[in-house]
Amino acid sequence: MIGSIQVDTSGFIASIRQLGKKAENSKKLSALDIGYEIMRLSQQEVPHDKGSLQNSGNVEQIGDDVIVGYHEPYAARLHEHPEYRFQKGRKGKYLEDPINRNANVLGIRFSKSFGDNL
Repeated sequence: MIGSIQVDTSGFIASIRQLGKKAENSKKLSALDIGYEIMRLSQQEVPHDKGSLQNSGNVEQIGDDVIVGYHEPYAARLHEHPEYRFQKGRKGKYLEDPINRNANVLGIRFSKSFGDNL
């Protein structure tokens, strides 16, 4: 044996674990941020008569998932029937369309939010 070196990697391993925990937390915060942005965008399109549907909008985080939705019994029906004639320039697909139109921007926003939360 010519020689050996012993390297203590415990500090490095601890730092990696800490970074992993920060990244997990950052991912959750960033997903919630995107959920609120989707809600904001959809509020401009959700059908509006008296405001019940619009006011039922909710963003909820369950574990790693973020759920964005409207919670009136007729919400899904109105969403899935863009052929209906809505008042005030509102429309069906009020969640799907803003997500599709803004997918690139939402991705960029997620990345920025993720980095800011690390």
